Amino acid sequence: MGKLPDNLKPVICIAGPTASGKSAWAIDIAKSVDGEIINADSMQVYDALQILSARPSHADMAEVPHHLFGHVPITQQYSTGIWVKEAVDCILNCMSRGKTPILVGGTGLYFKALTEGLADIPDPGQAALSYAEDLSAQSIEALREEAERLDPVATALVLGADPHRLMRIVSVARGTGKPLSVWRSETKAILPRAYWFGAVLMPERSWLYDRINRRFEKMMETGGIEEVKMVRNMKVDPALTAMKAIGVPPFIEFLEGKISYEEAVSRAQRDTRRYAKRQFTWFRGQAKHWHSVKNSNDRRECRQKISHFYV
Repeated sequence: MGKLPDNLKPVICIAGPTASGKSAWAIDIAKSVDGEIINADSMQVYDALQILSARPSHADMAEVPHHLFGHVPITQQYSTGIWVKEAVDCILNCMSRGKTPILVGGTGLYFKALTEGLADIPDPGQAALSYAEDLSAQSIEALREEAERLDPVATALVLGADPHRLMRIVSVARGTGKPLSVWRSETKAILPRAYWFGAVLMPERSWLYDRINRRFEKMMETGGIEEVKMVRNMKVDPALTAMKAIGVPPFIEFLEGKISYEEAVSRAQRDTRRYAKRQFTWFRGQAKHWHSVKNSNDRRECRQKISHFYV
């Protein structure tokens, strides 16, 4: 991982819940500041999830250069640490060519790791790992309950059923004698505060939920079901992160004849709305130094501030 140069203009970070319009806004900004877009969404990294992850279209990507989209096989586990290294490499590469790096996505943990740092945590040891694995085998509820007991701060940042992150919280606390949240609090930012400008899209809930419902219906009409068929035929380990992408589990059940098409759509829309709600909560609590963008006036104000850096 390279070192950030001293006299640089701020890296632009654009975050927000799913379907909030981040990608389109980022492209618009990129055109005005000679920018290139770097993915900060944990599902859009996977190669086989073009439609279900709402990855920018080929036409969108042709407008300005995009990086770290669809470059990871769904059979491969991916981590925040790997993303940070790749993102910093992309940032430095953009800067070396005189381009403005624009990070865009809805994975708050990625932004947090980049702007607040990643902890250098010791190996928790096999005993702690086995303990966490045994809890996960019992149930996700048992795993989360233990994670909340050992480290409520880190557990509050885990959105939904995410056994890998919950097992990490449990194993670190058990194996190192120090909660993961404490390890993280002792780290230094990779991208210091003076080096980035953050805007988080926080649209009105009813507007966003309606957009989510309509977008998922369009996904299914434009090849989403074929994408799930392809993933299912690959016989990927269901425990891998990519297999938990919203829409994949219910539509695999549909393809196996367990539920109707209508129920699969309804469940996927519901899961997306719930995920957006958790993202709202996360960004409201964690993105305190970011500019909150709720309407068109906020967008104009942010654009003016961004333009000020690049005149």
